[in-house]
Amino acid sequence: MSDIIIREARVEDAAALAQIERECFSDPWSLDSLLTSLASPLYYTRAAEADGRIEAYLIASLVLGEGELLRIAVRPGNRARGIGRALADAMIRDNPGITPWRLDVRESNYAARKLYEAIGFKPVIRRRGFYEKPREDGIMMMLEG
Repeated sequence: MSDIIIREARVEDAAALAQIERECFSDPWSLDSLLTSLASPLYYTRAAEADGRIEAYLIASLVLGEGELLRIAVRPGNRARGIGRALADAMIRDNPGITPWRLDVRESNYAARKLYEAIGFKPVIRRRGFYEKPREDGIMMMLEG
Protein backbone atom coordinates (compact mmCIF):
# COMPACT_ATOMS: atom_id res chain seq x y z
CA MET A 1 0.00 0.00 0.00
CA SER A 2 1.26 3.46 -0.81
CA ASP A 3 1.43 6.34 1.63
CA ILE A 4 -1.70 7.42 3.45
CA ILE A 5 -3.06 10.89 2.71
CA ILE A 6 -5.29 12.50 5.31
CA ARG A 7 -7.78 14.92 3.82
CA GLU A 8 -11.16 16.42 4.57
CA ALA A 9 -13.93 13.87 4.13
CA ARG A 10 -16.59 15.08 1.70
CA VAL A 11 -20.22 14.30 0.90
CA GLU A 12 -19.11 12.28 -2.13
CA ASP A 13 -17.20 9.98 0.28
CA ALA A 14 -20.38 8.94 2.12
CA ALA A 15 -20.81 5.58 0.34
CA ALA A 16 -17.21 4.58 1.13
CA LEU A 17 -17.62 5.64 4.76
CA ALA A 18 -20.88 3.68 5.00
CA GLN A 19 -19.04 0.57 3.78
CA ILE A 20 -16.35 1.04 6.44
CA GLU A 21 -19.12 1.56 9.05
CA ARG A 22 -20.58 -1.85 8.15
CA GLU A 23 -17.13 -3.46 8.34
CA CYS A 24 -16.24 -1.92 11.70
CA PHE A 25 -19.36 -1.45 13.82
CA SER A 26 -22.10 -3.76 15.06
CA ASP A 27 -24.50 -0.78 15.00
CA PRO A 28 -23.36 1.28 11.99
CA TRP A 29 -24.50 4.79 11.23
CA SER A 30 -26.89 5.11 8.31
CA LEU A 31 -25.92 6.72 5.03
CA ASP A 32 -28.20 9.65 5.94
CA SER A 33 -26.39 10.18 9.26
CA LEU A 34 -23.05 10.18 7.49
CA LEU A 35 -24.31 12.62 4.84
CA THR A 36 -25.58 14.97 7.55
CA SER A 37 -22.21 14.93 9.31
CA LEU A 38 -20.26 15.46 6.10
CA ALA A 39 -22.42 18.40 5.02
CA SER A 40 -22.52 20.28 8.34
CA PRO A 41 -20.02 22.96 9.41
CA LEU A 42 -20.43 21.71 13.00
CA TYR A 43 -18.47 18.56 12.20
CA TYR A 44 -14.78 17.97 11.64
CA THR A 45 -14.36 15.15 9.13
CA ARG A 46 -11.22 13.48 7.83
CA ALA A 47 -10.57 10.55 5.53
CA ALA A 48 -7.36 8.55 5.26
CA GLU A 49 -6.82 7.55 1.65
CA ALA A 50 -4.32 5.25 -0.07
CA ASP A 51 -4.22 4.48 -3.78
CA GLY A 52 -7.50 6.37 -4.27
CA ARG A 53 -9.39 4.27 -1.70
CA ILE A 54 -10.56 5.47 1.71
CA GLU A 55 -9.07 3.20 4.36
CA ALA A 56 -10.21 5.07 7.49
CA TYR A 57 -12.13 8.11 8.63
CA LEU A 58 -12.90 10.29 11.63
CA ILE A 59 -15.95 12.40 12.49
CA ALA A 60 -16.02 14.80 15.44
CA SER A 61 -18.51 17.46 16.48
CA LEU A 62 -17.29 20.94 17.35
CA VAL A 63 -19.80 22.95 19.38
CA LEU A 64 -19.24 25.97 21.62
CA GLY A 65 -15.51 25.38 21.94
CA GLU A 66 -15.83 21.72 22.91
CA GLY A 67 -15.16 18.65 20.82
CA GLU A 68 -16.59 15.16 20.77
CA LEU A 69 -15.00 12.35 18.82
CA LEU A 70 -18.05 10.58 17.40
CA ARG A 71 -16.58 8.08 14.95
CA ILE A 72 -13.18 6.75 14.07
CA ALA A 73 -12.89 3.64 11.94
CA VAL A 74 -10.07 1.86 10.16
CA ARG A 75 -10.68 -0.97 7.72
CA PRO A 76 -9.82 -4.24 9.49
CA GLY A 77 -6.88 -5.03 7.18
CA ASN A 78 -5.20 -1.72 7.98
CA ARG A 79 -5.43 -1.62 11.77
CA ALA A 80 -2.35 -1.28 14.00
CA ARG A 81 -0.52 0.77 11.34
CA GLY A 82 -0.91 4.16 12.98
CA ILE A 83 -3.75 5.39 10.75
CA GLY A 84 -6.22 5.90 13.61
CA ARG A 85 -3.54 7.71 15.61
CA ALA A 86 -2.75 9.97 12.64
CA LEU A 87 -6.44 10.86 12.27
CA ALA A 88 -6.84 11.62 15.99
CA ASP A 89 -3.62 13.65 16.08
CA ALA A 90 -4.85 15.68 13.08
CA MET A 91 -8.18 16.31 14.86
CA ILE A 92 -6.43 17.75 17.91
CA ARG A 93 -3.76 19.65 15.93
CA ASP A 94 -6.29 21.20 13.52
CA ASN A 95 -8.54 22.44 16.33
CA PRO A 96 -6.22 24.10 18.88
CA GLY A 97 -8.97 26.13 20.59
CA ILE A 98 -11.17 23.12 21.32
CA THR A 99 -11.16 21.88 24.91
CA PRO A 100 -12.16 19.60 26.36
CA TRP A 101 -12.45 16.70 23.95
CA ARG A 102 -14.66 13.79 24.94
CA LEU A 103 -15.62 10.42 23.51
CA ASP A 104 -17.43 7.21 24.40
CA VAL A 105 -15.92 3.80 23.76
CA ARG A 106 -17.16 0.27 24.33
CA GLU A 107 -15.71 -1.19 27.50
CA SER A 108 -14.48 -4.23 25.53
CA ASN A 109 -12.75 -2.19 22.80
CA TYR A 110 -9.28 -2.43 24.33
CA ALA A 111 -7.45 -1.41 21.15
CA ALA A 112 -9.41 1.85 20.90
CA ARG A 113 -9.05 2.55 24.61
CA LYS A 114 -5.28 2.02 24.35
CA LEU A 115 -5.14 4.46 21.40
CA TYR A 116 -7.15 7.10 23.23
CA GLU A 117 -5.05 6.77 26.37
CA ALA A 118 -1.85 7.12 24.29
CA ILE A 119 -3.21 10.44 22.95
CA GLY A 120 -3.96 11.64 26.48
CA PHE A 121 -7.65 10.81 26.99
CA LYS A 122 -8.53 9.65 30.49
CA PRO A 123 -11.54 7.54 31.52
CA VAL A 124 -13.98 9.58 33.59
CA ILE A 125 -17.18 7.56 33.92
CA ARG A 126 -18.72 4.20 33.10
CA ARG A 127 -22.04 4.48 31.26
CA ARG A 128 -24.08 1.37 32.07
CA GLY A 129 -25.83 -0.17 29.07
CA PHE A 130 -24.77 2.73 26.83
CA TYR A 131 -24.30 0.61 23.70
CA GLU A 132 -26.77 -1.63 21.93
CA LYS A 133 -26.20 -4.45 19.43
CA PRO A 134 -24.82 -5.91 21.65
CA ARG A 135 -25.75 -4.23 24.92
CA GLU A 136 -22.58 -3.13 26.68
CA ASP A 137 -21.26 -0.51 29.05
CA GLY A 138 -19.46 2.49 27.61
CA ILE A 139 -16.51 4.37 29.01
CA MET A 140 -16.60 8.16 28.66
CA MET A 141 -13.12 9.55 28.22
CA MET A 142 -11.92 13.15 28.22
CA LEU A 143 -8.88 15.07 27.06
CA GLU A 144 -8.37 18.42 28.76
CA GLY A 145 -6.44 21.17 26.98
